[in-house]
Amino acid sequence: MIIKLKTNHTLRILCSMLLSLMLLGCGGDSTDSHQDETDIGETPIDNGGDSGDDDNGDNDSDDNGDDGDSGTGEDDDGSGEDGETPPVSFNLGTAALNDTGITFGADYNRNGFDCSTTLTASDNTTLAQDCNQGRSASTSQSGFDFTRINADGTEYNGSGDYQTAPWACVRDNRTGLMWEVKTQDGGIHDANKTYRWGGLTALERDHPERQGDYYDDWNSLIIGTNEANLCGYSDWRVPSNHQLMSIAHFGSTFTNSNGNLASKIDGQYFPNTVSEFYWSSMPYYGEHQAFYAWAFQFVFGNNKNIQRYQPAALRLVRVIDPIATTNSAQQTPDERYTVHDDGTVTDLATGLMWAQCVAGLNGLNCDSGSAEAMDWGLALEYAQNTQLAGYSDWRLPNNKELFSLIDFSAVSPAINLTIFPSTSNDYTWSSSPMIEFSQDSWFINFKTGLNWFKGRSDNMLVRVVRAGTSDSQLAAIDIQDGEAITFDDGLGTIEGDVAPVDVHAQVLINEQGLTGDPTTGRNLPDINDAKAQLGKALFYSKRLSGEYDTACASCHHPALGGGDNLSWPVGYDAVDVFHDFAPNLLGSGRYFNGSDSDELAGYPVIGRNAPTVFNLGLLDRGLFWDGRIESINGTPNARGTDAGIITPDSANFSSADSNIPLGASLANAQSRFPTITHNEMRGDEPLGDSHQAYRSMLAARFEGHAEWEALFLAAYGNNTVTFDRIAEALAAFEESMVFANNPWKEYVAALRGEANNNIDSLSFNQKVGAVLFMTAGDEGGAACSQCHTGDAFTDGKFHAIGLGQVGPGNGDSNQFVIDSDFGRQNITGDIGDAYLFRTSPLLNIAVTGPYMHNGALSTLAQVMDVYGNPGGAMNDLLGISSILNADSQFNELNNADYCQLTSVVDLMNKYGESCEQVYYNMNPYAFENTRFLFRQSFDESTSHSPAPEIDINIEQSDKVVEFMEALTDPCVTDRACLQPWIIDSSNWQQHPDYADNPSLILIGEDSHGIKH
Repeated sequence: MIIKLKTNHTLRILCSMLLSLMLLGCGGDSTDSHQDETDIGETPIDNGGDSGDDDNGDNDSDDNGDDGDSGTGEDDDGSGEDGETPPVSFNLGTAALNDTGITFGADYNRNGFDCSTTLTASDNTTLAQDCNQGRSASTSQSGFDFTRINADGTEYNGSGDYQTAPWACVRDNRTGLMWEVKTQDGGIHDANKTYRWGGLTALERDHPERQGDYYDDWNSLIIGTNEANLCGYSDWRVPSNHQLMSIAHFGSTFTNSNGNLASKIDGQYFPNTVSEFYWSSMPYYGEHQAFYAWAFQFVFGNNKNIQRYQPAALRLVRVIDPIATTNSAQQTPDERYTVHDDGTVTDLATGLMWAQCVAGLNGLNCDSGSAEAMDWGLALEYAQNTQLAGYSDWRLPNNKELFSLIDFSAVSPAINLTIFPSTSNDYTWSSSPMIEFSQDSWFINFKTGLNWFKGRSDNMLVRVVRAGTSDSQLAAIDIQDGEAITFDDGLGTIEGDVAPVDVHAQVLINEQGLTGDPTTGRNLPDINDAKAQLGKALFYSKRLSGEYDTACASCHHPALGGGDNLSWPVGYDAVDVFHDFAPNLLGSGRYFNGSDSDELAGYPVIGRNAPTVFNLGLLDRGLFWDGRIESINGTPNARGTDAGIITPDSANFSSADSNIPLGASLANAQSRFPTITHNEMRGDEPLGDSHQAYRSMLAARFEGHAEWEALFLAAYGNNTVTFDRIAEALAAFEESMVFANNPWKEYVAALRGEANNNIDSLSFNQKVGAVLFMTAGDEGGAACSQCHTGDAFTDGKFHAIGLGQVGPGNGDSNQFVIDSDFGRQNITGDIGDAYLFRTSPLLNIAVTGPYMHNGALSTLAQVMDVYGNPGGAMNDLLGISSILNADSQFNELNNADYCQLTSVVDLMNKYGESCEQVYYNMNPYAFENTRFLFRQSFDESTSHSPAPEIDINIEQSDKVVEFMEALTDPCVTDRACLQPWIIDSSNWQQHPDYADNPSLILIGEDSHGIKH
């Protein structure tokens, strides 16, 4: 064995012994530990306290205290208080559990600047939170205790400015861990170097039945660091999840030396921290485990499983000697705990005492009673008031304490079930508020061990904790007693012919039954068919609008992604915000004239975004955002043609519309309704006796015109004009707009081995994004395919998304809201369907913005933000500190994304109004409605499909966006390719209205007067 010791060896041993003796007065005990080959040896260290957060996964056999017993009852709490001797420690290579660094309290929708902001119990007593416990709660202690170390192992005494006087390492005096400091010099320690997972010291690397690939990328970093004896040590390694968590600072938002956000780590000690994930040594044991390993990001302060083949950052650590030589990933062996007969458990690694059962459960195996989920305030109150086992000092654990219970070698749940029986996968609250999002607090998902944050009004499980070691306890300075790591073990994976990301994607594609080609099995019209040609002429004709001023293409133009590029469409009575004369203007600049007395000039009156008409023929269940056009059967590939179709004209919600001909498609049924809708195409033209009578009146406008009758003759064999034929022809044209020949389709075909298809039609980032898209949220993915299923990327169902109505609304009101939009509830009458909207198909999604039913999001990145952090996304949209705070005001932070929406900008430019004026003129109840909707959308007891929350970071979100861009058929961005579906100045002479009245042809133009 090669051993490299620090310089000044004898002096350090003496200092270490003196410090250990001092620690005995703080509850430490180094004399009772059973000395064996894994003990500290000549450098006694008190490990009797709070160290489980820094659990080194390499050490599953260090048992320095399996014969210890913390006891129960008032006289022995396992904390070492009042002169009591604590239990013998379980050595995990660290000395104490670090503080979270949180120094502020919170109520349900607000974070304070100190602990004075809090919640009160039902009896008006103050509820203790994270900031009331730990090192950060003491005025004489900071949350952390770091020392900078020079490369030769001596203590740094420079200015603390890394740029002018750098240091090489940081010693955590609380945990005893030593950390590598990253550089910007291009050398082996450069912060911007990234690595695939699985090199030296990765757990299970030498296991004969190891799962997945182990790459050698970081071996040179470990070997080079150890050969250089960095900071006096040669046993540097990749940290575990718990060790990475130990230096996370949840109480502050820091900026690194480059000015980039790396918010949950102290940049004064850890300069050059990057926003990427940092690898841990831990493999992942959840679903598809062979592709994943655990990592940690300091932007938010959360751990996550990411793909092993995806490059990530790395920061090395060295731990208190000795550690076990076993390469097991087990985190929480039975020997780590003492189980008492009073429903409590003492963790010998951290000194913490835990309730063996979550709130509501009891019994020897926690199998009696029912687990009680409660919101964050009630969780704090329950923890503070419980008298379990006769103790009165229970509390809700902070984020790091709760994290210390995770066993990353187990799943469903990721905890030792022998010690904590009947633990479920449900979320469990910590006492730690989230600093950036003032309505959220941290929780642990014990399914796999993810930590994340969520709204404090959500209901989660509660497990209480008490005791622990003294806040003043520090680790003794350690010497190296273990083997130097200076040789490559040669165990890295030999790469195969197919890239791992492609293998991973293929597994998910097969599981989800994707073919890449959504047209398979469908009988769709061709644009050159006679009916489609008739439909094309109708699509661009203003004869179908009540006041002869609007065509279908006004809101669904192929050159604008099959939509209009506006948040809220402008149908009838449209004028040009720039020129005041051109209703043919499409997109930016088209605005509503508002000439009626009850209308506000310029402001839209349609509250929902115009969905794209592209690929309408790929939908089988329903159309419109609320699904008011719906197939009774929803048969795949049938487009509604195999059974009746429910419409607003149906006798009731569940019966077919008798006016729709047998065999008609969903598009056929849909085309009948914009024409009769006042705000869309009908305008002020009287509706007449019935919808059918009005449609007949429109059909009569085409009779007697030779050019039109010639098109009907070509399509139907005679020149009879009926609205049924008009609807069918419009549907044929719309259903001919199939644009699905995208890079994704080619990629899936290449995976199947089909010739002439390039497996690299997707970039690496797009492939990673596809994997994230198809992976469940509680398995570390974006969970997009949970709703965006199948080759058309929609389940056709209805879901809440937690996105409030900030436009004109739908006129929906009740005792709580005014001018809101209840979505699917308007169709079914079921309160559980409130705020549910149809899942959008995603083909060509990159060119069909703005997004969502209310058109409130300009970019796909903003869409991803809604799912990654709904509360934060709504705060960004409205420019407020917290969506749940009733005292907030629109754009109080002066950075509302709402102010960047094209429709809003046009109104500001037209009238010289401020964004705030536009907002309140548009819908003065928008904020209140959004706040109410936000609560209800996440209420699992009310909503039939509550809004999801996905643990996904910005970089992963960006990769999902890159994948969605690969769903774009190049034709939709190529005007020449789109020309067969467009009437413009190059072919309008062929339109049947050209000879009679060319002004009835919609020739689209943009705000610069350029015709489309």
